[in-house]
Amino acid sequence: MVSKIESRFVDVAGRQTQLAVGGSGPPLLYLHSAGGETDWMPFHQRLAEKFTVYLPAHPGFADSAGLDQINDMHDLARHYDELLEVLELKSVPMVGFSLGGWLGVELAISYPQRVQRLMLVNAAGLHIDGAPMGELFVSDLEKIKNLIFFDPQAPVVNVAMPTSLDDPRIPLWIRARKATQKIGGKPYLHDPQLASRLDRVQCPTRILWGREDRLIPLTHGQYFAEHIPQATLKIFA
Repeated sequence: MVSKIESRFVDVAGRQTQLAVGGSGPPLLYLHSAGGETDWMPFHQRLAEKFTVYLPAHPGFADSAGLDQINDMHDLARHYDELLEVLELKSVPMVGFSLGGWLGVELAISYPQRVQRLMLVNAAGLHIDGAPMGELFVSDLEKIKNLIFFDPQAPVVNVAMPTSLDDPRIPLWIRARKATQKIGGKPYLHDPQLASRLDRVQCPTRILWGREDRLIPLTHGQYFAEHIPQATLKIFA
């Protein structure tokens, strides 16, 4: 059964933030990736079977405003602290995917009272010598598909991203890319200080990683697992 989805805008310190809410059960915050998967997708629906899923769009993504007030990941984490205050959600489990995983780690470090437990899925945020991340900021959609999907021909690809330049989602895709570049593009998708702060993540943390991930190598997941105190790592093919 597909959950009824409520979509609305929330004022967060003057920033109009797009929010979708669906499911039933305790609240869960989903932190999306650079791809801006802010439409309700099958994996959101699976989460909604056990949780009330809160799916915001980061400032500058989808129809959320306020990117002019966000300069880096620290600013984005503060935005989410303020969003949770507006939503009257004191402490929630969080799922962070890629860019959203980096955000989840920053929230757990800077606002630990907000993060009940954390799931990281192929999280960005680290620089590891010998295991560079793939180049996401390219114009060729085929190259991007081959970089971020294990099977570029899988049906979910057409749901998750534009597949041609005449796809009506292209403007939002470009908007998401520009927002990603501002928030986490310099240096490229990482914080040089993050590795030394991982021991401050005190919540239980589950890490999921694709063994053959071409965007963020498995070595990054292993590093997170080794340096976050209560972390466990699950590797999938």
